[in-house]
Amino acid sequence: MPLFTDQTGRSISLQSIPSRIVSLVPSQTELLYHLGLDATVVGITKFCVHPASWFRSKTRVGGTKKVSMDAIHQLQPDLIIANKEENVKEQVEALAKDHPVWVSDVNNLDDACDMISSVGEMVQKQEAAQTLVNDIRNEFATLERPANPLRAAYFIWKDPYMTIGSDTFIHDMLVRCGFQNIFADENRYPIVTLSQLQAAILH
Repeated sequence: MPLFTDQTGRSISLQSIPSRIVSLVPSQTELLYHLGLDATVVGITKFCVHPASWFRSKTRVGGTKKVSMDAIHQLQPDLIIANKEENVKEQVEALAKDHPVWVSDVNNLDDACDMISSVGEMVQKQEAAQTLVNDIRNEFATLERPANPLRAAYFIWKDPYMTIGSDTFIHDMLVRCGFQNIFADENRYPIVTLSQLQAAILH
């Protein structure tokens, strides 16, 4: 019985190659589609709008923050793919009592590539996953960073205004694309005021 370690350090065992997967994360749903798992994925969230064909045909099990336990149990998944940031810890832990749950924790490009490789290994699509990882790394390698990066603030919410710190995936993407995050001294997703934004811009 193979053991797999997720990105939070938890170990799960899979009795065989997964044949009934539930994805609780839109981006990872798209990954499963890219790996050619149309017949294998049986459940997705209401936010998994890509691919459109899956959104129309797959069972929706609620949102990322509020999943339907009953809907998931009825699908009898042999693998659930979740995310530390997107999904609620208590819900993930409850699901893990009955089903194998693999949790990703993606904070930068390396984490994303590791996630793709790990999922590929679990579903026996290692070659397709590695090809995707290579393509992603090669594309990022072609980016030229400017000598004087543009200073930027990235907002994920309003009322209250919420931005991103340096330990987030968005920050890593900004830096790789040639921007300087003016809130790089912060962690995760801090709430900021307009006066703090003005002060950071002038700093």
